[in-house]
Amino acid sequence: METMSAPTTPTAIQATLRDLASNLRAGLGFLLFEKNAVNRLRASVPQIVWLWLLGVLLGLMDDLLNVGWDGELNLQALPYLLWVIPPFLLCMWCYARMQKEDASAGMLEGTTAILGLGLFASAASTALYFFVQPILFEPRSMISTWLVSGSLGVSLVWYTLATYVALWRIYRLTKLKYLLASLLLGAVIAGGIWFSIRFAMNTQKLWQPSYSSGESSYVDRWQLTRGEAILYRQPELLEKALAAVQPSRPDTPELYLLAFGGDAGQDVFLREVLSVETLFKERFDAAGRSLVLVNNPATVLERPVASVTALERALKAIGSRMDQNEDVLFLFMTSHGSAEFHFSLSLWPFEFDELTPQRLRELLDAAAIKNRVVVVSACYSGGFIAPLSDPHTLVISAARADRNSHGCSHEADWTFFGRAYFDEALRHTYSFTAAFEQARRTVEAREREENYTPSEPQMAAGEAIRPRLEAIERRLERF
Repeated sequence: METMSAPTTPTAIQATLRDLASNLRAGLGFLLFEKNAVNRLRASVPQIVWLWLLGVLLGLMDDLLNVGWDGELNLQALPYLLWVIPPFLLCMWCYARMQKEDASAGMLEGTTAILGLGLFASAASTALYFFVQPILFEPRSMISTWLVSGSLGVSLVWYTLATYVALWRIYRLTKLKYLLASLLLGAVIAGGIWFSIRFAMNTQKLWQPSYSSGESSYVDRWQLTRGEAILYRQPELLEKALAAVQPSRPDTPELYLLAFGGDAGQDVFLREVLSVETLFKERFDAAGRSLVLVNNPATVLERPVASVTALERALKAIGSRMDQNEDVLFLFMTSHGSAEFHFSLSLWPFEFDELTPQRLRELLDAAAIKNRVVVVSACYSGGFIAPLSDPHTLVISAARADRNSHGCSHEADWTFFGRAYFDEALRHTYSFTAAFEQARRTVEAREREENYTPSEPQMAAGEAIRPRLEAIERRLERF
């Protein structure tokens, strides 16, 4: 007699994986605007957790591709990655309540759909950026840069439209109710974008560059900027630095240096301002007439920070000690820059006032500093040329107004322009204009060798500044 076996039932793990696979197929279907994608949804709290974890893993993979394996895990980012769940649950609860059905079940359904859809949108962006774009176009070329920027915008628009279409098919509200709920969702998406931009630099990435060679972690790097000691130490540091600036010597054309490192996220800017300070003290007789303002978590208890207020006070102090007819201020600024010509001043968790070319011109004029050399090393720094130009000013930028400069990495000692101008050219000449011409050719050759889009450094020299610079050159040649 043949024995009949009992039908087997799927285990909890098998059921979970089956539902997860169904939700992933639904997410892809929603992204492709498929009408029947809603029928594949298997909404539940565990499924939301699993989809969120897959999103975290995808983000970790993206960070690894950006940073490489020689980074470190930043567990502090996990709380920030949880932000997406509560606001989406709230929005979906509102959708479900307007539908007049079971609000809790409807809330889970919409959240599951959004998370599944978002996974595939993020995966597509990552694949395009890291795999498709390098194959089709020359790395770092202008068309490659445009493609990356455009793909991010298209991805965001596509994701938003697919989300709204998916929710329309899930909840089937009246047009007025759908509009009201969609306005709430739009606010959440916009808030999410702002949140990502606001915290991405220092806290949101799971895998960060290794910012130390010892045992301290990325989180430890920012410990000093979060302590109260900085609030009391910084005013003292600034006063001490300003008091150390010596007055001009009679009948001696002097060079005053103010080195200004704006962005704390990468140590290359700190290394540049410190190296320039040393160079000017040793080679340009600027000892006692040099000042460094820099944003870096390692120096917040040792040096004054680079803020607009600190810059204003420093310029006024230097201006009061200079011979306005004979002496020259050399202002070196290094940081990131934007297409709107904003010079980045970043020291997490502080927020500094914006520094634009127009604001810098106001500060220089208010300090009554007549003779000026201003070197701006940043992306789009050519936007500083016209606003700062006058007969008594030499302005130099590391890039054209519509171009990036290159070499900003945490590990580098210099940016491309900084190395070419200061570490190479100015070690062999006292002429700031001749050094620029040499540095421009050096930067062009290196960018061509490494397949970068040319940055095209710029220079504008006023006629009245030339005799002042020549007088200093003659003195330094005898120094």
